[in-house]
Amino acid sequence: MQNTAKKILIVDNNDSCRESLGSFIKGLGYEVFEAATGPEAIDRASSIHPNLIMMDLSLPGMNGDEATARLKRNMSTRNIPVVINTGWTTACNTGDRATRALEAGAEEILYKPFHLSMLRDVLRTYLSV
Repeated sequence: MQNTAKKILIVDNNDSCRESLGSFIKGLGYEVFEAATGPEAIDRASSIHPNLIMMDLSLPGMNGDEATARLKRNMSTRNIPVVINTGWTTACNTGDRATRALEAGAEEILYKPFHLSMLRDVLRTYLSV
């Protein structure tokens, strides 16, 4: 099953995480774009109009919850599904940031480390034709 028309923007300040996630997603046939900061994520999303954004919460320049809120307020990016992928848990006292991302319009949260089969299911959910 080829998904070459589907574009995914991976937003993560950790190069290894971004590259690993990108490599797996490319292997599924999707086109991958990357951003390492919140402002870069907004710029990239506005210019490439991906079909899905995988957004980390801890980003330089602007955290993922704020970047998600800005994307959802923008008419040209508001309908792009945003899936938060983060290593933060509520035990880290950051549940409020995850909650803000969901309240801003993120579809769901994947907590790292997650199983690749779970990621595949998320991609199918939001990128089905």
